[in-house]
Amino acid sequence: MLIELLTKKYPGMRLWLTQRLSAVAMVVYLLLMLLVLAIRQPHDYASWLDLMSPWWWRLLTLVFFASLFTHAWLGVRDVFKDYVFNLRLRAFLQIVVDMLLIGYLGWVSIILWKL
Repeated sequence: MLIELLTKKYPGMRLWLTQRLSAVAMVVYLLLMLLVLAIRQPHDYASWLDLMSPWWWRLLTLVFFASLFTHAWLGVRDVFKDYVFNLRLRAFLQIVVDMLLIGYLGWVSIILWKL
């Protein structure tokens, strides 16, 4: 049943499911982060650096931000489809948002892997 919903017969279902899965990934990361912060309680730069230095934590953080930007991209796309009726303006705004989100993901990657 689920596989049938993800076919071309229902074009918006994949995007809807992607947005929901990205939200779940963000919630799981945030709960894990709250748990780690409650246990370790970093109070200075060195303790924050120690918290963020394991490669697997940086990877989880990168997955969080990729989920965040995917979620934002889909949400902004839907808002533009609903409220921006000029097709050229909508395409231009979507390109600007796409470039910004890709740039932000690159920036986060640089920050995380240059610790």
